[in-house]
Amino acid sequence: MQNSKRALLSLLLCVAVAHIGHAQTDEKAIENQVDKLVSDWNTHSFKNMDTYTTEDVEWVNIVGMWWKGRTEVKSAHQRIFDTIFKGVPFTKKSVKIRSLTPEVAVANLICHVGEFFPPDGVNHGTNRMPEADDLLTLVFVKRNGVWLLSAGQNTVIDSRAANGDSKK
Repeated sequence: MQNSKRALLSLLLCVAVAHIGHAQTDEKAIENQVDKLVSDWNTHSFKNMDTYTTEDVEWVNIVGMWWKGRTEVKSAHQRIFDTIFKGVPFTKKSVKIRSLTPEVAVANLICHVGEFFPPDGVNHGTNRMPEADDLLTLVFVKRNGVWLLSAGQNTVIDSRAANGDSKK
């Protein structure tokens, strides 16, 4: 009886260690995909988007535009990075990944965005958006062993609200 308890305990321990190893491997794979996205923002070219998004990816941008499907998401990103975000630096500050199922995970990315000038990327004297941090929620799905971005949404972090000071 004692040996069977030890065997069961050993088996459970092995399963737990294997699960932790898979979780770490998955998190690293997802973070690599996030890095590809941030790299594309900084190169202002989205030719790599096919390698880290699903065909049916959806994106809600910072001003509430809702893009659907890889072709539209890719084209819309290219358009705004050729204008509004032309030459604007993007810096990944942190990413937190949470597994929902073995095939679905949510990544929360905080990214620092340099100043930019909407709607056309030109400084008209009154259209400057100061540099700020953005919080992105990214949904990843595992397809054929590869983690792919299925949905994304970003929001500017209002430091006054984030600090609980809504009166300033």
